Amino acid sequence: MLEFRNVSFSYENKQVLDRFSFELADGEIMALMGPSGCGKTTALRLAAGLERPNGGVILSSHQKISYAFQEPRLLPWLTVEQNLRAVLTNGSAEPKRIDEMLSLMGLDGCAQLYPNQLSGGMKSRVSLARSLLYGGDLYLFDEPFAALDEALRLSLCTLLREQLKNSGASAIFVTHQSTDAEAM
Repeated sequence: MLEFRNVSFSYENKQVLDRFSFELADGEIMALMGPSGCGKTTALRLAAGLERPNGGVILSSHQKISYAFQEPRLLPWLTVEQNLRAVLTNGSAEPKRIDEMLSLMGLDGCAQLYPNQLSGGMKSRVSLARSLLYGGDLYLFDEPFAALDEALRLSLCTLLREQLKNSGASAIFVTHQSTDAEAM
């Protein structure tokens, strides 16, 4: 369970959230939509504990949070495989899990490439794969499909929804696309 109770947050003199409240039940997926600058990313940062509210209360029963940031944030000196391996702890399952996830993301043959050899959409998919491989009971996705074409976005929405449903995890999904929100 994740609950925001009258949460307020401002950056210096700019109020971003003002008495924002919601409750996310275990296993529930929520989409946050709204114009740029309305506080969607800030809400994710607060949920992850990366920021502290100026007012209100945030309650969470989640033990492990997986966050796919709006920017892929891949380590440029590591290959795709190494970027994915960095979040895994079970050595024997790593190569198989990484190969399966790359295949699911449509990134077959990209394991030995470096981030500077990838398109923006490919970097986004690696970031999404890394988040899924890391696992958790709460996933935070900040516009994970922004750099993707519509067909790939919808395909990955379906994949992501199935992965979340199978894991029983909760998720907050930030998007500007109503079709993505509905698909999730």
